[in-house]
Amino acid sequence: MPSFISRIAVGLSLASSACAAGAPGHSSVARPAGPEPVDYTVAFPDLSAHSATITARFPTSGKPTVDLMMAVWSPGYYKVENYADRVHDVAARSPSGAPLNVVHDARNHWRISTGGAAGVMVSYRVTADQRSVTTDWVGDSLIVLNGAPTFMAISNDAHRPAIVHLELPRGWRSATSLDTVRDAPSDSYRAADYDDAVDSPIIAGDNLRIDSFVVGGSRHAVVDAGSIDGWDSARAARDIARFVAEDRRFWGTLPYDHYVFLNVFRRGGGGLEHRNSTLLTSSAAAYSTPAGYVRWLDFVSHEYFHAMNVKRLRPVELGPFDYEAGPKTPSLWISEGLTTYYGDLMVVRSGLAPDSAFLSAMSALIGQLQMPPGRLVQTLSASSLDAWNSENSGVGMDQANTVSYYTKGTVAGFLLDARIRRLTGDRRSLDDVMRAAYALYSGARGFTPEQFQAVASRIAGSDLSAWFHRVLDTVDELDYSEALAWYGLRFADASTDGARRWRLEIRSDATPAQRAHLAALFAP
Repeated sequence: MPSFISRIAVGLSLASSACAAGAPGHSSVARPAGPEPVDYTVAFPDLSAHSATITARFPTSGKPTVDLMMAVWSPGYYKVENYADRVHDVAARSPSGAPLNVVHDARNHWRISTGGAAGVMVSYRVTADQRSVTTDWVGDSLIVLNGAPTFMAISNDAHRPAIVHLELPRGWRSATSLDTVRDAPSDSYRAADYDDAVDSPIIAGDNLRIDSFVVGGSRHAVVDAGSIDGWDSARAARDIARFVAEDRRFWGTLPYDHYVFLNVFRRGGGGLEHRNSTLLTSSAAAYSTPAGYVRWLDFVSHEYFHAMNVKRLRPVELGPFDYEAGPKTPSLWISEGLTTYYGDLMVVRSGLAPDSAFLSAMSALIGQLQMPPGRLVQTLSASSLDAWNSENSGVGMDQANTVSYYTKGTVAGFLLDARIRRLTGDRRSLDDVMRAAYALYSGARGFTPEQFQAVASRIAGSDLSAWFHRVLDTVDELDYSEALAWYGLRFADASTDGARRWRLEIRSDATPAQRAHLAALFAP
């Protein structure tokens, strides 16, 4: 096992299928006392078939039947995907090998007759030929597994732990944020419960590149997989470490002991946040230019900021999760829009990009908001609530009738930050709002819209309810004048064809005070 793995202590799972169980470098936990876990074995008998075969032992608790279900969505991606449609050949047997009756009594449910056995063995095959960050992929040199489309679970038993064994080709390695299991075969992991299994993607391959670093006592790994030729993995890990350190300064702490960046270069694109990891899909070639590389850092920074904003500081509706009915919240503008705002800011504040990169990115978002008419039809709160019913988050959205909670949410964050800074003479900012909300609401319950707004008003020392109502619950045009005046910015002159341009630029006559305000925005 490579030496950089041996330097990573308990909590970060980076295993090699060629290593014996218990070999030096394995991060591991013993099987704790408590409810009997579900035990999954995931095999890949034919990589070219793009499928995985799962065999699972489900405890029955003495019941005559066990109801199994598949999730229909993945937290963080607010779309129904019906993973059960990709499940085939479901069969069950007793511990003695006798076949048991299986009834597929709903689209994503199977009822197993137990015959009085203490546990039942269920096998099924999952089609794994998709490259999104919520689905599964099995190929000749790479495997990507997400929990929701992979693991059946006992209905209404989300707190039961799980053990996952991977049967990989010899010489392959796997990576995940799950803990390895002590005294178990290589590539064996433990999930504390079903939420943990769903929230911990696993990648495996014959060509994983792993770079590690420590920030504030917390261990991190950047795992590059797929088409990594020409990619400077060491540089990327060093740069990620810089904005992780800036995030730690921002929050005052890191709320985990280990975190894994699962960075897969392949066709497709997108990222999904998880509590102790993120799964990224992108193209190394697409980010080979200096500007492209900064966009990649912004992308990774966004997903990482989610470890705090949404995985821990979350709207009250986003947990506990119902994996068969997606939750609706009016606060995705906070979870996604403010995450985009701070994802970009952390890259600038850590010195990885110039101030102009942030202004350029914000200009693009303002243009995306202001040019289509959807902003005059749908409110920001309605956009969030409508996430399950329409594509209103980006590419493919109906720009004539909807507005993106990503885009308008980010712009709203920019304007809210400027308002708080102006009201407090730069003594307080949206940074303070996020930290105060985290201190109050990052526990088990989450926050309501009213609670978040109350925190913002308290930090600003002024009642912001009218501002929030106008920005969130009406289709009135956003007022940029306050932010422009505070930072000494202006929109560039109209183009020669008369179309309005939304490019932010620093005014040539900006005062020293205005320039200081802008510098304060970008200061670590």
